[in-house]
Amino acid sequence: MRNLMIILCIAIAGCTVEPDSYRINIHMEGARGQWVKLLKRIDRQYVTVDSVLIGDEAAELTGSLEGLQLMYLWFGDQPGPAEILLENAGYKVTGTPADPVIDSDGQAQADLNSYQDYIAPVNNRLEELGNLIRQASESDDTATVNTLREEYSALYTKRFTMDSAYVAGNPGSCASVLALRGIYYDYDVPALEAALGAMEPRVRQLEAYEHMAGILERMKTVEVGRPYTDFGLETPDGELLKVSDIHNGQVLLIDFWASWCGPCRRANPELVQIYREYKDRGFEILGVSLDRDRERWLEAIEDDG
Repeated sequence: MRNLMIILCIAIAGCTVEPDSYRINIHMEGARGQWVKLLKRIDRQYVTVDSVLIGDEAAELTGSLEGLQLMYLWFGDQPGPAEILLENAGYKVTGTPADPVIDSDGQAQADLNSYQDYIAPVNNRLEELGNLIRQASESDDTATVNTLREEYSALYTKRFTMDSAYVAGNPGSCASVLALRGIYYDYDVPALEAALGAMEPRVRQLEAYEHMAGILERMKTVEVGRPYTDFGLETPDGELLKVSDIHNGQVLLIDFWASWCGPCRRANPELVQIYREYKDRGFEILGVSLDRDRERWLEAIEDDG
């Protein structure tokens, strides 16, 4: 009996991922001879962490990491990667390179899969509408484009509502961080602070959470009613001009524009007219250009008055 227990313990241990490592087993149809890359995003670029060549439709990626990280699996020549919430756990990847299925004995990936199932119908329709809008635009079918755009806009709003509801209802889900990542820019300070504050400690280790927490702190510095953050930039004459140099305590409009921005250029003459009309009542405008080409910047200032 004792020998049997030892054998059973060894068998169980052999099927269990060590707590300080991850193992990604890949068994995919039609994938023989293709590379699978494990990637992470650094400065908006994909960086390869590991890779493996699939032989006989099977392969394995192993390693270890601290905490939890959002990474990506890129299969062969597919147009884009699949998200994977990687932690020291076991993973099984099935399906096909074009439609991978990622399962795990870890909770993080289970959270992600649940969220993706929840939002997939809306995302799929948005993608379909995007393709239809492009096709109609290429055919100069304005009526169809306008109709499709209305549906797209309504569905986009629906997705925002669904994401907001998911975040509010699942504070312990790692996927809530990823859902919030796509919509936080439409949140004001109280809403974003509440959403981030409600999330449980285990999900806060994700980089996306730390990024949004940093954004929140910056948003607080420019809330309505707070003193402005002083900054300075070079004028056309080569001198440094700060906000505090021209702000008179009344009304200051800071206008961000660029010589290559069509809507900005079209609005400039109107801004000039508004300034002339209200300058004697304490109204000022500070134009902040995003140009990198000094000559084009100066030319645009001259042309727009």
